[in-house]
Amino acid sequence: MHRIFATNDQGAGSAYTWLAMSKNEVPIETVGRRFVEAFNRRDADALIALADPEIEFSPTSLVGARKVYRGHEGMRRWVSELRQSAIEHQVRVREVRALDAARFVILSEVLLGGETVSPSAMLARVSRDDLIVEAHSYLTDEQMLVQLGLLAEPVSRA
Repeated sequence: MHRIFATNDQGAGSAYTWLAMSKNEVPIETVGRRFVEAFNRRDADALIALADPEIEFSPTSLVGARKVYRGHEGMRRWVSELRQSAIEHQVRVREVRALDAARFVILSEVLLGGETVSPSAMLARVSRDDLIVEAHSYLTDEQMLVQLGLLAEPVSRA
């Protein structure tokens, strides 16, 4: 991990802050997009490369025998279940938004045969090494996440 020493404009002897940056300095939005790309390919190795060894992943209820998959072995099990499923859905990203330095949301759509069948979203948290440590997927839209208190009201874009 790299550390940056920052001071306020008062100069030497003033209060300072250590700002921790991730080891790889990968934008958090990129981690989210790579996760979706790996999911769409059903690429277990690529998903594991993005996941902390202790990841806790809660996928949507479309496919998967478990509510939570833990660790790299759990991720491999989930991808195996995806591959065995008759549902060959894909995800189209509408937006990946950083919520803070360690959390992001993916706003997306589930596609079957190229047609949108449901809005979807994933809330995730990453480690300082840019690895996903926790992720929860939902078959819902941004407004419902806001109503449930899982996501803050979006800032209007001018």
